[in-house]
Amino acid sequence: MIKKIILGVVILAVIVLAGWKLFFSKSDVSKKLDKVKEELTAYHMEANMDLTANEETRSYFVTTDYMKKDDKDFFRVAMLDKNINQTQIMLKNEEGVYVLTPLLNQVYKFKGDWPLNSPKPYLYHSLLDNFDKDHEVKKMDDGYLVSGKATYPNSPEWVKQDIKFSPELKPLWVDIKDESNTVLGKVTFTNCDLSPKFSDDFFQVESNMKQARDEMTEPSEDTQVTFNDLPLLPAKDTETLQEKTVSYINGSSYYIMTFAGKNNFTMVQGIAEKYDEMKIIDVDMEYVETVNGVAFKDGNRLVYQKNGVTYDIYSDTMTIPEIISVVNNLESYEKK
Repeated sequence: MIKKIILGVVILAVIVLAGWKLFFSKSDVSKKLDKVKEELTAYHMEANMDLTANEETRSYFVTTDYMKKDDKDFFRVAMLDKNINQTQIMLKNEEGVYVLTPLLNQVYKFKGDWPLNSPKPYLYHSLLDNFDKDHEVKKMDDGYLVSGKATYPNSPEWVKQDIKFSPELKPLWVDIKDESNTVLGKVTFTNCDLSPKFSDDFFQVESNMKQARDEMTEPSEDTQVTFNDLPLLPAKDTETLQEKTVSYINGSSYYIMTFAGKNNFTMVQGIAEKYDEMKIIDVDMEYVETVNGVAFKDGNRLVYQKNGVTYDIYSDTMTIPEIISVVNNLESYEKK
């Protein structure tokens, strides 16, 4: 009897101690979190990001910059696709939101609340926001491990994530997982500066495009897509190509295809145009967050530009994430 009582006391003590430790960790980190948020007026971060889909992993080098000026938020995100050695730059300044594709000398301008309109695993604001959601905090000798649900609107398979912070709440790494705890996305931060200095034109379109074009290297032939490499077709056998035609619009060739099966949709494919002078295109559509391309939506229509190819897709039966999944799962082209 005495042994049972002692055992019960020990178990109760362990439970109380564990609860106290969790409370202590959350209380301890909340004070630091308030201080970080209060003093957050600028940052510069660099990270390597690996994303896996359909057994294929794509690697990126992401640079994120932020500055608060006169109660306005300025952002710059540069994403280098290591697989094809191409960079895409996204800017938010006092004039609007821009997506720059240096290889094409092209800029899309649109309205919206990017980048704070949805979570991003490389954005410090998004990572800190996880403390305000349902989460668990584990205090460790070298920082904090925050675990909880993940909500990425255009990546519904991303449902869980672990975020490791330093003792000063600087991000160290992020693991994004599916329901089976398979890691589909991994972000490893290599630099985190919370007091950077920016030039006056750092967040301006012209200076960013000029610098990117000056530093740009032309892609190799085996990574360039030409019209001869089209059309790209769904890799899965869930949709059947019903009709395929070639049309000439404004002097350029496009494939127009209709598909039926699990999903019914019409897809227009063509090669994105390159410009000698920087071209700014105002877009009266909603920007859609993607990792390896530029996308806009209007109802059940998605315009997607990726790796030098433009896609215009219409569907009455598919959601926008499903349409994006179709584009991301098109069969890889092979040079003929």
